[in-house]
Amino acid sequence: MKKPHLVSLVFILASFFMITSCLFADTPAQKPLTRKCPTCNKLYTEDTKFCGDDGATLVAASGKLICPDCKKEGAAGEKFCREHGKKLVPFTGTPAQEADVLKLKKDLAKKYYKEGCDYCDAESYDQAIESYKKAEEAYPDFPALHYNMGWLYGKLGNVEQAIQHLQKYIVLAPDASDVTEVQSYIVVLKQAMEKRNSVLSTFQNRDDSMKKALAEQKKKYNSVLIPAGEFIMGTDEAREDSYPEHKVYLDAYEIDRYEVTNAQYWEFLNYMKKTNDHSKCFKGEPSNKDHTPRFWENEYYNTPDYPIARIDWYDAYAYAAWAGKRLPTEAEWEKAARGADGRKFPWGNEWDNSRCNLSGEPKPVGSVESGKSVYGCYDMAGSVYEWCADWYLDTYYQESSSKNPKGPETGVRRAIRGGSRFSKPFQARTFTRKSEQPDLFNVSLGLRCAKDVKGK
Repeated sequence: MKKPHLVSLVFILASFFMITSCLFADTPAQKPLTRKCPTCNKLYTEDTKFCGDDGATLVAASGKLICPDCKKEGAAGEKFCREHGKKLVPFTGTPAQEADVLKLKKDLAKKYYKEGCDYCDAESYDQAIESYKKAEEAYPDFPALHYNMGWLYGKLGNVEQAIQHLQKYIVLAPDASDVTEVQSYIVVLKQAMEKRNSVLSTFQNRDDSMKKALAEQKKKYNSVLIPAGEFIMGTDEAREDSYPEHKVYLDAYEIDRYEVTNAQYWEFLNYMKKTNDHSKCFKGEPSNKDHTPRFWENEYYNTPDYPIARIDWYDAYAYAAWAGKRLPTEAEWEKAARGADGRKFPWGNEWDNSRCNLSGEPKPVGSVESGKSVYGCYDMAGSVYEWCADWYLDTYYQESSSKNPKGPETGVRRAIRGGSRFSKPFQARTFTRKSEQPDLFNVSLGLRCAKDVKGK
């Protein structure tokens, strides 16, 4: 290369580097946007003190996104409030605002806590759990909430969750007067869990225990004949929906001696899974119904002789039809429970808590021999509420037919009868009426079946 050319090249390169250096020297490094206008939410750099649009004093920007209604912080990646559907906005709080947000969270937790307690009072325990979960999500350090959740999970048979919440209660309220009592209950729950695991280890899995139990149940779990004739239905001494006392004639029919068990329902589910045969199901049942009880994986369903629970009316209808039977009418259920002489309880007119299961704890069907009705039907007071075929109407007894009444032609809720293991004595009387939405399920709802008598 010739020297003049080399000198020219060096001169060009030097000029380029000088120009580039000047350009970059004139461009300051971009500063992070760490300040925010509390009015319009516009972001500014750290050295800016006032908003250029509205003159408001800037505050520290936060990476949090919160709901503008409940002030609840969204999870990572969320853009909308799961509870209210509102678009999340950046949190621009000062310490005082942080305290306000905490108060809002506590208030929201108290709201759901009360809602859960109301569900408990109404014996809708699965709905109560859902409300308690919302309360826990809003404010997890709520001692009374964990106490109630521990108590409720224990009743529902979810021992692991019960222990977890009761232990958290002890951590949050170490000076509470009942801590020793709660610690003792945790020990009892752990012992029950160990006993359950010991029993289940006898079988390879749930299927084995169900098959073995079914063979025994089919030998004795039969139906009883209720002869044709009149009986006293309703009462003049209780709620208006059971008024008035009146005589009703029923044709002869059969009704199950026992409530349908986990094992019996397990057999029905196996059939449905293998065949997907919905030909006998209620024609108006919800789409995609497979009739599996909610929380079917729960340990409650590992006990073959417990009454099936957490089924809705469509599940009960489908099971009864599959079994070659049907759901009883309210009149049929009431006659089977109280006999022809109008007794208040299946065993007579005097209350005796030893004759039924209102303990809150599950028991195998037919556990209380002295509590059966005059026709030999077990557990018609306590245990689980039983779905009936009828639509419910609170004034129906004032207008029903005196022969083979089948309930109103239409309605919103279906009748349930008999009380549950969580009921009060007055709810377990033979004439007490109650109803639920047909698609409702909870741990208090089960069934027994009825069928017509041929050649009656």
